[in-house]
Order: sequence, then structure tokens, then C-alpha cells
Amino acid sequence: MNNTLLFGNGLNLLSENPLSWDSLLQKLEVGNNTISSGTPNTMKYEKIFLDRHSLQLNKSKDEELAIKEQIAELMKEQRGNSFYSEIIELGFENYLTTNYDNAFCETYGGEQSNESTEGIYSLRRYLTLDSKNHRGTKLWHIHGEVEHPKSIMLGLDHYCGSISKIDSYIKGNYEFSVKSTKQKVKPMTEKLKENSFDQVSWVELFFNSNVHILGLSLDYSETDLWWVLNKRARLMQSSNIKNKIYYYDSNIVDSKKSLLESMGVTVINEARNGNTNNDFRVAHNSLVKILKSNITEHNTLAA
Repeated sequence: MNNTLLFGNGLNLLSENPLSWDSLLQKLEVGNNTISSGTPNTMKYEKIFLDRHSLQLNKSKDEELAIKEQIAELMKEQRGNSFYSEIIELGFENYLTTNYDNAFCETYGGEQSNESTEGIYSLRRYLTLDSKNHRGTKLWHIHGEVEHPKSIMLGLDHYCGSISKIDSYIKGNYEFSVKSTKQKVKPMTEKLKENSFDQVSWVELFFNSNVHILGLSLDYSETDLWWVLNKRARLMQSSNIKNKIYYYDSNIVDSKKSLLESMGVTVINEARNGNTNNDFRVAHNSLVKILKSNITEHNTLAA
């Protein structure tokens, strides 16, 4: 069974001059109208949009695009680091990221081609990457990408729309067009029964590959990912699901660990002392070593 890596902004935080989601949203706030630190990012974004919209009556679509274009410009400055090089060397066929930036692609190098025909949502949004050492690698921007600002997913409205698409995909109601020809996918239960997948969306990888989640806090505002994990857990009761999902973290709270485990996720917790950047790097190095060991074990069992 193939291995998939899902990574988030945690890897960017190991770069020089990183931009966190909190600092990104602060740059977008209107005037001195700040938002409580306890507010989920999805709701922070909605407040930012609605505050701006109240100042720009009848221009909601133009204003939302302007916000996302501003986000795209800020994220274009994000650069990669040695940790990106390490995960690239692991040779995954599929990389999933909640990041919008190009840090992974810049580190990967070589040629890339955009295979997406989606405008706003990102079920089928991926780049094919070819370099000297790796060919045919797929990078799925599951929350959108800076090159297509409309696709950047931050607000509750966008998240809920995406969950609706994912739900349709799993149920077999999802339709899309390729060269003006309408396509429709089969229900996930049928795919699992037949062990036959269409490879149209990253969603399938949560059911037919071992998924390793690294550098992602899995904040509860990430409703799309929590929905997929929960749906997979429910389907495990009646469908033949054999893949494994691993979540690697250096500071997970017991309540989240327990919740993930109830959803059939194996939690790898490499605790770190203090909150310094060095401690974070040390913990990440340890997590990558464990990840490598898990991949080697899976490959040995499959041989």
C-alpha cells in the first residue's frame, strides 16, 4: 500500500521569517477592530470579510477576491527549508498540503504542470512535479493555492462548501467535466468493495493509502479534514478499510489525542521541553525519524 504525506504550516514555521496564520489574519484586520485570540480562524476570516464588506456595499465578490489576492501576495514570500528536502527524499507519490504557498515546489525543483480545472474548490487540484531524482510526484493543494487566489480557503463559507463537495464525492454524487465531457465518480463504499479507485481526488487517499500527517496542528476549524476522518471511522464499521493514518505531533493535548484515536488514527507524540524554536526543530527531527521507520516497516510488510 502506498504512503501519502499530509503537511501543514508547521513546516513553514521552521523556515526563516515564517508567516503564521494568526499573523496573516492580523495583517488583514480592519483598523483597530481586532479579534479575540480564542476565535477559530474560519470565524476570524468571516469577521474580517464582513467588516470590510460593510465598508464596500454591493461589492462583496470584488472585496473577497481582493482579500484573497492580498493573502496570496503575502504567502508568495514563504520559502522552504531543510525539512522540506527531507520529506521530499522520502519519495512519497502523493503530498497533500493545507498550505497555499510554493515553498514545497521551490524546494522540489524541476518541472511542474498544473492539472487542476477547478476555480474555487480543491478536490481535484494538484501539480505534477518532475525533477532529476523524482518523477510523477503529485502535490495536492487541498485548501487552494496562491496562483489561484479564488481557491484560497480560510472562511467558514468556503469550508462548508468544500465539505459539501467532499460529501458528494464519497457518496458518488460528485460530477465534473473533462474537455466538455461530464464525469461522475462511484460511491466510496463501492470502490472499497471492488478495491478500485478513480484517483480523481485527494479524498481517496484517506481510504486507499497510509496517510502520515506532519506539521499540521489539526485545529478544530479544519472542519473538512475532521469530517473526512470521522466519515472514514464510520465507514470502517461496515467497509473493508485497511489503510493506516498516523498523526505526528510534539505537543498534542490529551483530549485531541483521545479523539483522533477514537477515529482510528495512530498518534505519535514526541513531547518537547519548553517552547523555543530549537526545541521545535529537535522534536520535528525526532518525528521525521519515526515517520521514516513507519514507512520502512510498511514497505517491508508489503514486500
